[in-house]
Amino acid sequence: MMDIGPIQLIAFAFERTDRFKGEIIKELNDLRKRGVIRVLDLLFVMKDEQGNVMSFQDSQLSAEEEREMGNVLTALLGLDGGATAEGQAASEALAMAEAEYGLTMGDIQALADQIEPGQAAAMLLVEHGWATGFRDALLDAGGRMVAQGFLTPQVIMMVGREIQAVAEAEAAIEMAHAVKGAAILDALATMVEAEAVKEAAIEEAVETVVAAELVKTAAVADAVRTLIVAGMIEEAAAEEAVATLLAAGLLEAAAVEHAEGVIAQAEAVAAAAGTKDDDSTSMGEPA
Repeated sequence: MMDIGPIQLIAFAFERTDRFKGEIIKELNDLRKRGVIRVLDLLFVMKDEQGNVMSFQDSQLSAEEEREMGNVLTALLGLDGGATAEGQAASEALAMAEAEYGLTMGDIQALADQIEPGQAAAMLLVEHGWATGFRDALLDAGGRMVAQGFLTPQVIMMVGREIQAVAEAEAAIEMAHAVKGAAILDALATMVEAEAVKEAAIEEAVETVVAAELVKTAAVADAVRTLIVAGMIEEAAAEEAVATLLAAGLLEAAAVEHAEGVIAQAEAVAAAAGTKDDDSTSMGEPA
């Protein structure tokens, strides 16, 4: 039995028969020479107005392959007056080659029935030798062909429009995400700025309160000094007055402690200066 690669049947219908110029055969021969395909069978079928069938056939099969397979399309389409041993062998060979690929016998025979009187059809049975190894690998992996066929320009245009629509939709979604992200960043930036303003305001308020307390403390201290100078209170009673003002909250303890520290430091400096003067006087007396 022949080892045949994936088989494809291509059928073309012609509504008229007066425009053939030989270009079809020329292009087909070019494909043959380049080894893209191998023509197992080419069948041109035409029906006259009375329904009589006239045909032309061609093939790239060798003499041995022709003896084994016979006229494949003629047998498959039933144009030779019935099934023959050669046709049966051809069917078996095709069944081995296809392995669930392509059209069934009923599908192929239906193509011939579609030819109307005064019209023609070309049926091309080609072997895709380039795909033999690929097909075998698929079958070995448990795969099977579930669909095959050509795409018309209309389908390609439709798919192109759908792809463009999907791309535009994806772009719109990306833009929406970008806008949303920018809005979130703006909101975060605004919140950060607001927190900064809030912190600055708090710091300014604290500084204002501290300054106010210092002013208040200075004012109270000035008032106490004024009372002492005026003789309205004794200097010895100044400490009691300060304690009273602290209890009333009119003076800050920290300010008083700071003032006491300054006074203590001044007294220490004065004491040190007095001691130095005494030493100088003693040294100046005659022995």
